[in-house]
Amino acid sequence: MAKAPLLGSQERDAFFAHLWETAESAGGSGEGGALLHRQTLYLTSYDRSPEASAWRAQALHARRDVLAVRGWTPRWAEARSTTTALARLGDPQPLLDFIERSMADDDTAETANLNYWAYWLGVSPLPQANDGFMRSRELAGWEPPSLLRSLVEGLHQAPGYVDLYVHSLWALVTAHRWLPLVSPDLAVRLCERTGALLDGCRISPRSRRELSEVHYVLRDHRT
Repeated sequence: MAKAPLLGSQERDAFFAHLWETAESAGGSGEGGALLHRQTLYLTSYDRSPEASAWRAQALHARRDVLAVRGWTPRWAEARSTTTALARLGDPQPLLDFIERSMADDDTAETANLNYWAYWLGVSPLPQANDGFMRSRELAGWEPPSLLRSLVEGLHQAPGYVDLYVHSLWALVTAHRWLPLVSPDLAVRLCERTGALLDGCRISPRSRRELSEVHYVLRDHRT
């Protein structure tokens, strides 16, 4: 049984055609269309039709100039969306590079990532007019236990970007080491899933190190 409403082939084709047109028009409208452009561009990665492949590859790879940035910049969110879209399409290296270069060891970027997750996953109920909320150190209206639950629930079905989930879980748990005490049942589930990922071979060396640290925090609180 489907977990969500399914469109017929004609409706699906029309939806994605409109999405492509929106992405292209927003991309040419300057700074004002940046938010719409990156969101629609990311959503086009869900279209797996053969007709979309060439257009999508050209559009995404044309954005590679934003991937060379380090740490937080005004184009950080655009780079994040571009690399996750590429990962969905089977090219994980830009996302791994982004985590290494534009997130790790940068407090502002790490904060932006967690705030972005909270907003994207519906943990933060506050509407946002622009990307300014990402840099807020005041948790932007969300609570760490709620975000932890959403990330754990999505970890086992991460569509091509499990390394982003892993890094985000690591950042959240290491910043709030009390989380396993607040949600012991969730900590057990996370321990099981991190153990399964550590036993597999789907993750990068960085993710393996970070998962090991998360596993240690969870085990430390259980003892």
